[in-house]
Amino acid sequence: MNLITKASVDINQPISVVFDYVSNMERFENWFPEVISIKSANDMMHGDIGKEYFEKVNIPVRGEKRIKITVKEVEDNKRFVTEGSFPPLLPRMEISLTENNLESCTLNYRMYSRNNNPLVRIFLLPIAKIVMSKRATKGVSNLKYKLET
Repeated sequence: MNLITKASVDINQPISVVFDYVSNMERFENWFPEVISIKSANDMMHGDIGKEYFEKVNIPVRGEKRIKITVKEVEDNKRFVTEGSFPPLLPRMEISLTENNLESCTLNYRMYSRNNNPLVRIFLLPIAKIVMSKRATKGVSNLKYKLET
């Protein structure tokens, strides 16, 4: 896997509140830039491995794109991982949480590409890093604001 971007933020809310919010991907459009909409694609519960979503996102040059997102890993109040079926990038989002105290936690956001093709690394990943770094920084800031106000 290839790291595209990472961002961190301290959020003044209990870790369980933050985890419950981010593990419901239908809320992703409320805090992450350029996500137009995201809806459940199956009847599983939010935060369960195998839960699927359809995300509509704005892709530079290509415009709106619909991407299927699948929850791959979950560790309550600690880790939430999704993967998107968007070739050739093949994104993987990892969110990890660390409790600072009973009323505060640190959220670490990381986006990876699962594609190890040398051409993707040379030509696509540099562009993806520029675009997604800006979005990740703004996104974690938006999340902090939404959860603290």
